[in-house]
Amino acid sequence: MNQEFLKINSGKRLVRPVSISKVETLLTALLQHVHFTEGTVVVWQVDKIRWGKWADGKFTFADGQPENIKLWLECRVFNEQAELHLTSRKLRLSGHLVEDGQGEPAEYVDACSRFWGECQEKDADWMTLHDEDRKLSQKMPAVADEARFYGLVTRNYIGINEKTGQAGYVDYRYLAVRSADQKGDA
Repeated sequence: MNQEFLKINSGKRLVRPVSISKVETLLTALLQHVHFTEGTVVVWQVDKIRWGKWADGKFTFADGQPENIKLWLECRVFNEQAELHLTSRKLRLSGHLVEDGQGEPAEYVDACSRFWGECQEKDADWMTLHDEDRKLSQKMPAVADEARFYGLVTRNYIGINEKTGQAGYVDYRYLAVRSADQKGDA
């Protein structure tokens, strides 16, 4: 992806509301139904944040633990074309599916926010970012880019506030994880 950050772009965006019971088979069926073939997954649980992958009709997580969707507070499954963002509502996961390239005209700005920590371990499937000073680490899906630092690319949609008439970001979605090295980071 040839990425130009902080530039206003034009495209199309389709947003569809989603609500399902907290059952893994229903979530996998939904992803297959909307033709979400692969993507990066991040899940917030009560006790941790888990990174993983969605591919071949199943979830695989960096920690290697089996999935328990009942523990999920929030999840995002995303790739460069779409994002499924769900939050826990008692026994349901509710939110929306955002797809780029179809639907209503939209203007957006892509931005990259660097994760804390440096990549110190990486193989074909997973990479681990370590922040030695804070004694923190996170294991997440590896990306093709070789870098010291990585960041989360978000697509920020621009709209007009009807009450104030001012333009600003009205919604955003996760797009990708990319190299976030800057000149002088060597």
